[in-house]
Amino acid sequence: MNGVPWWVWVSATPMGLGAWAPIVPGRQRGRAGWVAAGVLWSVIALAGWIAAIVNDGGGGAGGLIILGWFGAIATTLIIRPTYVAETASSFARGREEAERRLAERREGQRIAAEETDLAIELGVGRPDQPGAQHAGLVDVNNASLAALLKLPGVDDALATRIVEVRAEINGFASVHELGGLVDLDANAVERLADRVVFLPR
Repeated sequence: MNGVPWWVWVSATPMGLGAWAPIVPGRQRGRAGWVAAGVLWSVIALAGWIAAIVNDGGGGAGGLIILGWFGAIATTLIIRPTYVAETASSFARGREEAERRLAERREGQRIAAEETDLAIELGVGRPDQPGAQHAGLVDVNNASLAALLKLPGVDDALATRIVEVRAEINGFASVHELGGLVDLDANAVERLADRVVFLPR
């Protein structure tokens, strides 16, 4: 099954025979706690098997075997997400992060368009404010000149022009109005479209 390492399945081997499974990811990732858990469950399961042989199946042998068995299963299921995250390729991690950023920007733009008060309260588009949930966006009407400079294709001269024009007209209504008033070409407007919001001043 995709995303489930082989040692998770081994841990489910009946009667605690796979109790050692947590040792494998522990050794691979240098996690002493994982190794110790694998050793512990193996010792418990082995003690159960020894007790079963010595006492002809009595003396709590079954309980020890089950404890070692289920302990190993639980441990591998607990450590699997961390292991998978640590061993995922850098490309896969980068893609997940990029998808998260895109989704945050889209949601931030939706909130700015539909729920202005919420957007202002969250700090959508305000990377210049400490603790703001800016969603990777810049509020062209309110953000600082330094925040405007983080936008693609915006240099000192353009950021200064944006600040001057927004003061004159009390803020822009859209990226197309911004482009028209500060004389941006179509490509520049396209680059900015998914990076900006326009909240009231």
